[in-house]
Amino acid sequence: MENLNKARQLVQKADTVIVVAGNGLAKTEGLDLLGQEDFERDFPTIVQKYDVHSVGYALDEHKLSWAEKWQLWSKLIQRYSLDYHPSKTLQKLKQLIDNKQYFIATSAFGHFFETAGFNEKRIFNVFGDWTKAQCSSGINHGLRDCQSVVQKIAGGKPDTNIEELVPKCDVCGQPLEIHMPLNEHFYPDTEANTRFRWFLTGNEDKNTVFLELGVDETSPQLREPIEHLVAEFPQWSYVAADFKQENLLPEIQERSAGTNADTASLINNLVME
Repeated sequence: MENLNKARQLVQKADTVIVVAGNGLAKTEGLDLLGQEDFERDFPTIVQKYDVHSVGYALDEHKLSWAEKWQLWSKLIQRYSLDYHPSKTLQKLKQLIDNKQYFIATSAFGHFFETAGFNEKRIFNVFGDWTKAQCSSGINHGLRDCQSVVQKIAGGKPDTNIEELVPKCDVCGQPLEIHMPLNEHFYPDTEANTRFRWFLTGNEDKNTVFLELGVDETSPQLREPIEHLVAEFPQWSYVAADFKQENLLPEIQERSAGTNADTASLINNLVME
């Protein structure tokens, strides 16, 4: 496939790898944000009750009570994250970068990298992580893990009182909501963002490769700013799945590789057996 040899050489020689992962990566891990067929098969009750036909549309359903929201969210989180097992692709990615300095910036909100054993201090979930919750008040009172609540709600009996299980903010008592940009209350993970910025600063003079995986129409904002950042540092390069070489910024084309391989094929090619 086009540019795969160049991509392999760039990654092998790199001291540092920064993974930029979009929602296309989530699809390889079983979570297709816009897919309808699997969603309708797995969640017929949700489809019938709310007339939503994908995870994306389900998350956009706002006119629900807090109990209904948490019941809906819990079923999705349980199915796609708590019952999740890392794919061979993600396992190979871990094998590829485990012996290098790395950081991961991802819009995939399913807690995949954490579950796969990547260093949690080296992950920035740009669009949040739905296994965590934030205050719905509009004030940033920090993040709280909500996996135990999800398990209680998703595994509850039909007569379970969901209203009693809706998590509340420890600071103000308002209901919590999943940590995603579903409304204007979304608070980016400032600690992870700061760690990412310091990591970038610390590698300005290093042989660094940005490895783009699964950036698609649902997460386009991950590509352009990163490309422009790479253009500022001559020792940085960019390797991308599903992306034509000629569509890269002209100033980085010579030291970068856009490949026509999908995410799984690119990772398989990069890992030397």
